[in-house]
Amino acid sequence: MTRVAVIFGGTSTDHDISCRSAKNVIGALEGRFELTLVGITREGRWLRYVGDPAEVTGPWEGHDCVPVVLVPGEGLAELLPDGASRPLGVDVALPVLHGQGGEDGTVQGALEVAGVPYVGCGVMASAVCMDKDAAHRLAAAAGVRSPRCEVLWRGCSAEERATAVEACGGFPVFVKPARGGSSIGVARAADEGAYAAALDAAIALDEKVAVEEAITGVEVGCAIVGDAVRGTWMGEPDEIVVSGDGFFRIHLEKDPGANTELRCPAGLPEDVLARVRAAGTAVYEALGCEGLARVDLFVTPEGEVVFNEVNSMPGLTTYSRFPQMMRVAGHELGDVLAALIEDRLARA
Repeated sequence: MTRVAVIFGGTSTDHDISCRSAKNVIGALEGRFELTLVGITREGRWLRYVGDPAEVTGPWEGHDCVPVVLVPGEGLAELLPDGASRPLGVDVALPVLHGQGGEDGTVQGALEVAGVPYVGCGVMASAVCMDKDAAHRLAAAAGVRSPRCEVLWRGCSAEERATAVEACGGFPVFVKPARGGSSIGVARAADEGAYAAALDAAIALDEKVAVEEAITGVEVGCAIVGDAVRGTWMGEPDEIVVSGDGFFRIHLEKDPGANTELRCPAGLPEDVLARVRAAGTAVYEALGCEGLARVDLFVTPEGEVVFNEVNSMPGLTTYSRFPQMMRVAGHELGDVLAALIEDRLARA
């Protein structure tokens, strides 16, 4: 049976989300493959978790764990009490990681050095998708409109902060960590006070911050699988309808759907959806994505499609958008991931 290392956790603020994604992935793949669970702690330690898979949402770090190392050219190995190491013998890795230190090309690069094939976007695509400024520039070069965006760095002056808002057309603007993986640290600012607070919060998470034009419209998503060489295909696009505080926060701790209705399929005219699919595919290929990713876009009241961001390892929890978009299109998550694993092994 094929041996798959499911890597979860990580050092980013998305650690808990990654663990929830991993729990759902494990349930979808159990019985299909021999699973080896490798958790990364918030401090960056790699551990083989041999406890109950149902408990990976934590806290899992304090029990049933064995230290893991990456050996250049020889793969993953666990450390034995006497200091020796023993190969884990995995055939392929599935990094279910979100945010910096996992979704940004760092873990992908480490796996390549170790000689472990992995499912998902490569080093370059992962890094570019994580950096919203770079992603917007490449999307625009591919002919897909992006919001006006200015980058600020930690320690920027008051004049630079004000200029960024002006360059985006004035308030309201979105402020977000430029290399974030989810809605954590993202805020909409409609005035100076909210803007200052949003910048401080974002800069605390990332020294590089993106200030973006606030696009009026509906947010839609494209769940995409494959690559530009062998071809891509897409789940059913979805549409986000937000109530309550007026801001999409799917990872609310107590009730993930409390302020959000996810409509799948999206209730947009077919000609608009055709442009959404085309733009989603163009961005996916322009950024060099492979394996799987979710491309998020806006549709303005005039029907214009505007790029938002790419999640190179989309959320895979029970309530996440990617699994739902695939399911509505007739593809269960386990089947999608199994096909990606088999395809990656065939190219190893």
